[in-house]
Amino acid sequence: MGTKKHNIILILKILESSSDKNNPLTQIKIAEIISQVYPCDRKTVGRNIGFLIKLGYPIVKTNKGFYLDSKKFSVEESQFVINAVRDSTLKDDKEKQEILNRLTDLLNKVYR
Repeated sequence: MGTKKHNIILILKILESSSDKNNPLTQIKIAEIISQVYPCDRKTVGRNIGFLIKLGYPIVKTNKGFYLDSKKFSVEESQFVINAVRDSTLKDDKEKQEILNRLTDLLNKVYR
C-alpha cells in the first residue's frame, strides 16, 4: 500500500480516536501525528479530509479544526470510564486490568 493510501487511513483513524466536538484537531496537528510514521503536510491532510467527506464520512469542520461526528462516546467520556475502572475499590488490581484490557479492545474496535 502506498503512502498516500496510508495517509488517508491514518487521518480517519486519528479523527476516530482522538477528536470529538469538544476536541477538534487542526490539519497541522494531524500532519504532525502522521509525520511520526510517514512524511505529511497540512495541505495533504486537507485534501484527504476533503476526499473522506466526499466518501460520506461525517467529518465536521469548525474554526478550531476537524472532528468525526458519529461516536457513541466522546474522548472525555471514554477516559472517564477508564478512570472509573482504575479507581474502583470493588475489584482487585488483576480484575481491573482484565476489565481495562477488554474495554480498550472494545473501544479500539469501535473507534479505529
